[in-house]
Amino acid sequence: MLAAANRQLECLKYAHDRGCPWDESVCEYAAANGNLECLKYDREKGCPWDLYACEKAARSRQLVCLAYLNDNSCLWDMSTCDEAALNGYGQCLEYALENGCE
Repeated sequence: MLAAANRQLECLKYAHDRGCPWDESVCEYAAANGNLECLKYDREKGCPWDLYACEKAARSRQLVCLAYLNDNSCLWDMSTCDEAALNGYGQCLEYALENGCE
């Protein structure tokens, strides 16, 4: 749902309230675009997420979203560290390693 990517929380709420389907990609879009408010809303409403949300946050240099995902038990693996390293973002890489990403 592109509303999550474009920081359109009200549009996201509108679509969700009207039964628009969503899946893990909604959280991925929010994380990749640094949209913490949409990411929080997604989870409050039961939207699923997976390790790709962490990968996309790290790839896009979205440390705040990466920390939120980790703090809320989103799965991650070395691909999160790989994405941070490949994109030259030491803060995400350091955060992931210091917080047990393996």
